[in-house]
Amino acid sequence: MTTQILALEKDLFFSVKMRDTLRHHEMEVMVVRTLAAFEQRLRLTGDEKPVLAIVNTATSGVDWEGAIRQAREHGLPVLAFGSHMDLEARQKALQAGAQRVVANSKFTSDMPGLVKRMLSELVITSDDEEE
Repeated sequence: MTTQILALEKDLFFSVKMRDTLRHHEMEVMVVRTLAAFEQRLRLTGDEKPVLAIVNTATSGVDWEGAIRQAREHGLPVLAFGSHMDLEARQKALQAGAQRVVANSKFTSDMPGLVKRMLSELVITSDDEEE
């Protein structure tokens, strides 16, 4: 079964890189460019339901903070990434509910590893809550 991931990313070239990179690790990325499309995908069910949200904090013209809050309201963990120089965006992402915020370079170099670690933490947390 393929893991479904929802991503907010306006850059077409980077969207393709995300999809191609994670597809090799049995993860399917639904990339959207607007908050409305992001919110719509959050309501998917069954095999299409995302288990993780990825948000680019450098996405201009889109309420990425709102996307993080919406994802958290739907119970999704959020991995945010952006410029290592933009400490304000990092803080806003954490305040909005992102569990992890990394620099663009870290996200690009370790994308599958970051996603896998976040998903494994989710499984561990879910298992712990059932006990």
